[in-house]
Amino acid sequence: MKISSILLIVNTLLLIAIWVFTGIKYAALPEMVPTHFDFQGNVDGESGKIAIWALPCIATFIAVLFVGLSRDPNSTLLNVPKSFRNKETLELYMFSLQFPVMLLFLDIIIESVRVAEGKQTELSNVIFFILGLLFTVIGVGLVKSIQERFTKKSND
Repeated sequence: MKISSILLIVNTLLLIAIWVFTGIKYAALPEMVPTHFDFQGNVDGESGKIAIWALPCIATFIAVLFVGLSRDPNSTLLNVPKSFRNKETLELYMFSLQFPVMLLFLDIIIESVRVAEGKQTELSNVIFFILGLLFTVIGVGLVKSIQERFTKKSND
């Protein structure tokens, strides 16, 4: 089994976990839930508990978008290096990029619910590690793109 297929399965399971967790916890949430946090992880915005459904919806949109974009390596919506413009490499890159995004959404939902339940007072530092993973994947694409640009210029 290809790594991209494994990543697609893992990303799909994370998306399902986001929906299931939100569905299980929704009824017991207080009427107001945290919906925004500052850089220190402190709550600086609250909304009605129905707002908790925004994150699963956004995560689903992103998942569908990434799967759709990975189907067409020549899409004008993609800004990826030329060497990524084949189906296998593009799927690997897109699903690798999607993985930390799904982890980020899952963590934010879990921690938002925990804050709403009074089990913690602020977001943990886990988010920074997930963001580090996300920026690492993005960095791989940027480095590859820069390498291709220099290779192209030296060949001209």
